[in-house]
Amino acid sequence: MALLRHRLPPANSLVTFEAAARHLNFTRAAAELSVTQAAVSRQVQLLEDNLGQRLFERQPRGLALTAAGTRLFAAVTMGLGHIATTAADLRRVRREGELTVSTSVTFANYWLMSRVAKFRAAHPEIQLRLVASAPVRDLTASGIDLAVRYGRGRWTGAEALHLLDNHVFPVCAPAYMARRRPLQSVTDLLEETLLHLVEFDRNWVSWEAWLAAMGVTARPRGPSLEFDNYLVLTQAVLDGQGIALGGGRLAEDFLARGVLIRPIEATLRSEQSFYLLVPTDPPLTPQAAAFRDWILVEAKERTA
Repeated sequence: MALLRHRLPPANSLVTFEAAARHLNFTRAAAELSVTQAAVSRQVQLLEDNLGQRLFERQPRGLALTAAGTRLFAAVTMGLGHIATTAADLRRVRREGELTVSTSVTFANYWLMSRVAKFRAAHPEIQLRLVASAPVRDLTASGIDLAVRYGRGRWTGAEALHLLDNHVFPVCAPAYMARRRPLQSVTDLLEETLLHLVEFDRNWVSWEAWLAAMGVTARPRGPSLEFDNYLVLTQAVLDGQGIALGGGRLAEDFLARGVLIRPIEATLRSEQSFYLLVPTDPPLTPQAAAFRDWILVEAKERTA
């Protein structure tokens, strides 16, 4: 085993090479690995020096694998795939009876948490672990059984099951509108205090984009407040500080309780939806299958 270890190239270089070869782009590989482009280039150079072979060729339209690079990529992909599958099997044995579900913070806080007690009551034998996290590149390798994501339904390595469509519209606290005249048209919003979400998520619809979709090209003239966190923005809306754009699925419980209202009925149907991501390999555990079936029914009941 010691002899085998000495014959292997550096592990970091192999992992970096796999990402670079898969993307055929050092910049995208660096983003995936959370390192700099220079670090990717350095690791590839170390690997080429170790092997005494060039692995990439620079072409007018980007990178291409050499014959040696193609052979190594096939071998590394096979090896890492076998390691990932084995690790997933080991996690599955270690976590028997457990279920890990990943969602965004906003979806967990404003939709899932008010409903998950029903799942726990129906399946008390399942130890549920909710992970409110950023997007996961590889669910299985990260120890995630299922994930809820917002997008257009296209993710690699997972089957995307549609949960909920989404609509975007203005929301505010009743106390805010109690001090003002009712809004008659979308252009009336230009004079109001608008709460903006900035530097948060490329999926988010800005006020500028929403107003433009409503046919309004003029810029807001009223005061504004900016936030970089949806939870803080939501609290500001609840406190009556202004009008914000709300995702219908995230705001529906607030609207049902009357703590938020819609000051105007104008609505933009989002091109994106909420999806349940199911890893394509390995097969689901019984716990994950139970949660999948439950949340699909729960989402369907909410749209009935």
